[in-house]
Amino acid sequence: MSVTIFRDIEESLSREVRRITTHSARTLDKTVLKETYDPLSGELIQVPIEAEFYDSSADAGGVEYPNFFIRLMKSREDRFSGRVVPEYGKWCVDPVKFSPKAFEIVLSGGALVPAIGNEITASSFQIRKVQVGFLIRLLNGNNKGTYKVSSITVNPLGDHSIFVSNTICQNLPSFTFNSITREIAFSSGVDIATVVVGDQFTDFSANTYNITAVNAAQGKITINGITIPNSALGSVITRIGNVLLSTDLSMVRFIVMDPTKPVSTVSVGGIAQASSAYVGVSPAIPLDAYYLIRIDSKTRQNHRDILNRIWEEFNPPRTALPVIVRSALSADELLTVDVTLGGSNTLSVADNSNYNVGEKVYIFDDLNPTKRLDGEGFERPLETMIVDKISTNQLVLQDVVPDTYKIANCTRIVSNAEFRLFMFHFVDHVTKDVEGSQYWVHEFTFWIQFWVDRLEEAREITAITDTAVDIQQIETGIILSDE
Repeated sequence: MSVTIFRDIEESLSREVRRITTHSARTLDKTVLKETYDPLSGELIQVPIEAEFYDSSADAGGVEYPNFFIRLMKSREDRFSGRVVPEYGKWCVDPVKFSPKAFEIVLSGGALVPAIGNEITASSFQIRKVQVGFLIRLLNGNNKGTYKVSSITVNPLGDHSIFVSNTICQNLPSFTFNSITREIAFSSGVDIATVVVGDQFTDFSANTYNITAVNAAQGKITINGITIPNSALGSVITRIGNVLLSTDLSMVRFIVMDPTKPVSTVSVGGIAQASSAYVGVSPAIPLDAYYLIRIDSKTRQNHRDILNRIWEEFNPPRTALPVIVRSALSADELLTVDVTLGGSNTLSVADNSNYNVGEKVYIFDDLNPTKRLDGEGFERPLETMIVDKISTNQLVLQDVVPDTYKIANCTRIVSNAEFRLFMFHFVDHVTKDVEGSQYWVHEFTFWIQFWVDRLEEAREITAITDTAVDIQQIETGIILSDE
C-alpha cells in the first residue's frame, strides 16, 4: 500500500463529486425527489434533475460555481468497527511469483559432479525412485540450479549416474517483447533461475536466439538478433554442449522432485503453488479517514439540485468508493494527445522512461471509474499491459483504448497500482443557506475504511533452497547440513 493512499482516496472522492456536480446525470430518468404539487390537481410532480450545474458568475476571483473542495479532517486506526487488527511486528509469508517452484520430493541426498558435462553421481540406495522427466535440484555448489533428468544408469557396485537434459525450461508461457531492448517478459510465473547468459531461446516457430541477459527475479530474459520472436505459449530454453559448467568434487546436496505433483500451500493470497523462496509481508492495518466535502453554489436551484443528487448517489449511506491505489513504484503520467478516433493502442505521454514493458497499467480520468449505469456494482478502470515503448513519449498497449479518453478529462496512465473498493459511509451533512453571502453551502462528512501496510515494503526471509536450511535424507533419516 502506497504512502500516497490519502491522496488516492481524495482523488476518488473528487471524481465522484465532479461527476455529480458538473457532468451529465448518471441516472436514466433524471428524477429523484417529488417536490412540487400541481396547483390544479394537487398531484405530486417530480422535478427533473438538471445535472449540468455550470454557473459562470461574475465572481472577482474567477471562481466557477458550483465550486467544491475536499479536506482530510482526521484519520485513526480502526479499533471500533470489528475489523481484524493484526499483531504488531508479525510477518506473513507469501510465495515469490518467479522463484523456483516446489514439487513433491521423491529423493534427497548428496552427490558429486565429477566432470564438466551432463553427469551427476550419487550413491543413494533408492535410486530407482528417480524417473526420466523428474527434476533434480542442486542446492549448493558450483552448479546450483534445477535440471531435468534425461536418463539414469544404476551401478550395483558403485555410484549411480544421473544424466541431465540440455533442455533447461520448456513449454514456457506466452510473453511480451520489447523490440528496442529485446527483452522478453513472460506473462505468468516461470522458473528461470538456472538460465545463464549463452543459453539458447527457441520460440514457438522454432526461431533460435542467444540469451544475453537474465532477470530471474522478474521473469525476464534478453535475446540477441533483429527479428521478432513468436510470443505464443510453447517456447524452450536449451543449453548447447555441457549443461553442468563446473565440477563439484566435494559433496553437494540435491533433491529430486516429481513435476506432476506441485506442492500447494495457504499463503497471504490464498492457496497457491508453493515457491522455494518467500517474501515477508507486514500485515495491513485497518484505518479510518474522515473527509469534509464542501460544495458552494451561486443559485438556490443549483443548491437544491446538488443536494438531491448527493442523496440519490449516497443513499443508503453505506456504499463503496472505487480507488486506484498507487505504490512506491508507480509511474503516473497524463495523456498529452487525445486518443485517435475509433480508439488506439498507442498513447502519448510527456515521459515514458518510468514505465517498463510487461507492466500492468490502469487508464482512468476525472469521471471514471464510478458506479455502473445500471446501478449494479462499479465500473473497473481500463486495465491493460505495456507491450512496447516508442521514443521517449509513447506507450504501446496490449488493448485498444477507446476514444472517449480525453485530455480535457485529465486522462492518466498509472503503473504498479491496484484497483480497490473501500467502504464509504455518509456521516453528516450541514446546509448553510445564507443569502447575504451570495452563495449557498453544503458540507458533507464521509468516513472511509481502508487498509495500509505498516512498513510499506517486503523483505526477503529464509527460503527452502537456502544452503543454510537442513534437509532430512528420506531413506536414512540423517539430517543433511553444510556444517
